[in-house]
Amino acid sequence: MRRTAKIALATVLTGGALFAAVGPAAASATSVTGAYAYYDPNRNNFGLQDSKSDGNGVFIEYWIDGVKQDRIVNYNGNGSWRDFVVTTGEGRPLQWKVCVDISWAPDRCSGIVYDTV
Repeated sequence: MRRTAKIALATVLTGGALFAAVGPAAASATSVTGAYAYYDPNRNNFGLQDSKSDGNGVFIEYWIDGVKQDRIVNYNGNGSWRDFVVTTGEGRPLQWKVCVDISWAPDRCSGIVYDTV
C-alpha cells in the first residue's frame, strides 16, 4: 500500500512539473530606425510605434499561413502608437516585419519575425 501511494504521488508531482513547464508564449518584437513593433500571441495583438520625427509613416506587413494580409499602418507621427488585434488564423503560422514608409525610395524594413497566431 505504501509503495502504491508513493508511485501515485510521484506521478502527480511529475505531471504537475510538466504542466508548470508549459507557460504562455512570449511577445516578440523588432525594430528599424524610425519604427518599433511587437506581437503578443497571448492577446493576438500587434503594437506599432513611429519612433522618429522624420515625416515618414510606419507599417507592419504580415502573412498568415503564407497569405499576405492588409498592412497595419500608422501615419500619426513620431511617438504615436497603433494597436491591432488579429481576428483570424488562430493557431496558424504568422510571419511579419515592421517598415518605415519612405516616399520616393525603397522602404526600410526589419527582418521577418516568425510567430503563431
